[in-house]
Amino acid sequence: MDPIVVSIVAIAIFLVLLILGTHIGMALAIGGFVGMVLFRDFGAALAELKTVPWNTAANFTFAVLPLFMVMGNFAFSSGISSELFDTCYKWLGRFRGGLGFAGIGACSLFHCLCGSATATTATMGMVCLPEMRKYKYKDSFSTGVIASSGAFGLLIPPSVGFIVYATVAQLSVGKQFAAGIFPAVLCIVLASVTVVIVARRDPEAAPRSREFTLKEKMDSLKGMIGFGILFIIVLGGIFSGFISPSEGGAIGAFGAFIIMILRKKATLAGVWGALKDSMKTTAMIFMIMIGAKVFGTFLAMTQLPKAMATSLSAIGNGYVILWILIAIFLVLGCFIDSLPLIIILTPIFWPLVEMMNWNGYWFGIIMVMCMLIGLITPPVGMSVYVMAGVSKTPIGTVFKGSMPYLVCLVIALVVLVYVPGLSTWLPTVTAAM
Repeated sequence: MDPIVVSIVAIAIFLVLLILGTHIGMALAIGGFVGMVLFRDFGAALAELKTVPWNTAANFTFAVLPLFMVMGNFAFSSGISSELFDTCYKWLGRFRGGLGFAGIGACSLFHCLCGSATATTATMGMVCLPEMRKYKYKDSFSTGVIASSGAFGLLIPPSVGFIVYATVAQLSVGKQFAAGIFPAVLCIVLASVTVVIVARRDPEAAPRSREFTLKEKMDSLKGMIGFGILFIIVLGGIFSGFISPSEGGAIGAFGAFIIMILRKKATLAGVWGALKDSMKTTAMIFMIMIGAKVFGTFLAMTQLPKAMATSLSAIGNGYVILWILIAIFLVLGCFIDSLPLIIILTPIFWPLVEMMNWNGYWFGIIMVMCMLIGLITPPVGMSVYVMAGVSKTPIGTVFKGSMPYLVCLVIALVVLVYVPGLSTWLPTVTAAM
């Protein structure tokens, strides 16, 4: 059969299965397998299905995923999510819109631990929203901040999104972490400025909270010291090249477990719950990776990604090509969570990255930024729907509160597209260490 026709059939099968509620990894694997059967034959498809899952799962570089997952879940089980907000609240709450700053800080840091924007929005929504309501913050302001900043952590090392992208693209995880630091700072600064603007335009939406004493502020930092030191050791070791990302994940997981013990949270139920959640999330990611690899193998047979890259590169103007890709990423980001989308799209568009001679770390930042924007873009922003469900707030109210942050993320995206040095300078510096 014609490669284009077979590709359309395989993609249609994948989309139909996805609409029917099939797990995204299984839908990709089935679509890819059927495509290989139609393009080659059943024997060739079965031979690929025998080897692809093992070759994908046995890749040692992927060991970094479960290790950082365990670190994040141990950190969560130790009670860090509520303490993150409490610390940010006591230091920033006195300013108008201060709980908005607290929400941005707590949600961003928690996301980089758990790796999922929707999980962050759900968890931190239950932690942050009651406090905001207690101090008479409007729901449109509160839910908008939480739904939006729940996605920022995808840019903050040790972001699971960066780990997945770098491993799939066969790039250095440490350098990808470094590439995300300035973009993350840019997004958080713009979001904080947005909080100030919104609070000034509608003072009733974000009233001031009470002033805390210096002692209360310093006391709130005690619970964060251990994790602060742990993060400095892990990320500092990775950036300096002293330890590998996998070793950093192992050190981080062990250190987080020690902190659980010191906080007397290391109960059998707590440890088992953290390990079980880590196993479930890791298995989910690996299932998607295997499905994406099966589908990617089929696409490689048809040469569709290469043909697509050649067609797009014929346009000539790199920025026009990039904005076409950004439009694709933004649309898909409205419907699919960030991690699965990164796994699916990276191998498809990587030939174009190489053909256009783009910096891979910069392209990863652009892709992740599009995922963030898609998560709060109407009409199907996943983080917005999760926030509406958690808060029992009308979906329109959450979308209204998210719009200012959508604007700030779009501004950040434009800056990162036209000032690639924000993403490429630090990886170059870390390479020289």
